[in-house]
Amino acid sequence: MTLNEVGKMAGVSRMTVSRYFNGGYVGEESRAKIEKIVQETGFRPSAQAKALKTRKTETIGVMISSLDSALLVNVINLLHASMEAAGYQILIMRYLQSKQLLIQQIRNLIAKGVDGLIVSLVVADDEIKKELELCPVPVVCFGPMGLEGISSVIHDDNSGLALIVDELVKRGHKEIGCLGPDFDSQMSSVRISAIQCEMKRKGLPVRKDWFLQCRDDTATHYEIGRRLAAEVISLSSMPTAMIALSDQIAIGALAVLAKAGVKVPVQLAITGYGNIDVGSFLNPALTTVDMNLQEIVDKITFLLLEQINKNQKIVEKVHVKPLLIVRESI
Repeated sequence: MTLNEVGKMAGVSRMTVSRYFNGGYVGEESRAKIEKIVQETGFRPSAQAKALKTRKTETIGVMISSLDSALLVNVINLLHASMEAAGYQILIMRYLQSKQLLIQQIRNLIAKGVDGLIVSLVVADDEIKKELELCPVPVVCFGPMGLEGISSVIHDDNSGLALIVDELVKRGHKEIGCLGPDFDSQMSSVRISAIQCEMKRKGLPVRKDWFLQCRDDTATHYEIGRRLAAEVISLSSMPTAMIALSDQIAIGALAVLAKAGVKVPVQLAITGYGNIDVGSFLNPALTTVDMNLQEIVDKITFLLLEQINKNQKIVEKVHVKPLLIVRESI
């Protein structure tokens, strides 16, 4: 069935049927006639045909590093709601922190005809920058880093981790360590650098044996926390506070520390990063940093839709300030 056939059955023009399905103005009488035919026949216009005519598929490609991050899952849920409200659906692909996979999947999404791309950046270099610059559709990146020449929404990890270090120092902690995944990854290195720079600025010692890492790329953050907590317990000299690079790492660590009889925060203070829901229900509840995810998603949505609607490239770099959430774990 075609729009012409629906129009003939309803006694209206093809143009009127087209306006009906595309949200344009249609008189009440004509609308009622079209709706009656639609209900009787179950007709829906072809998405492919519409895409060929408008050169739009009303889909947005979203690239994320993984699906085992509660933080990224929250971002995806917020993005889905935001884009759906604007009339778009999202297609999600993960690149597992692999640059080559990221580039390949960017090309896959472009081939599928997406109207725009949203890329969570945890790896970034000139090759990725060039690939995104060549994209025929608008692009917005988000993460702890941005790319020159590409619109980016940056969650300010430097400020967030400085807030944590400052709060720990106010509470008398001078011996601070860190729990994280492979520090060679760009996201980890950004966060480690932020912690160490703030500690040095405050005149605190930075002991490498207290900055513990797990190099197993297959391990979840919960498992990383459990493994590194076992290492903390075995240290000949423990710090008084540990900053975990994610809430999941902190939660995994807390489970092992509790089982070993290490009292938090009396013997060891623990903080996370990300403010996932479960952190507030722990005993002790987890001190963390809220990255302002709703504001991040609002900025991403605005920058992408502005480019799509104006049909022009807009390059803007937006920094979103985090919030410190102090609870009983410190």
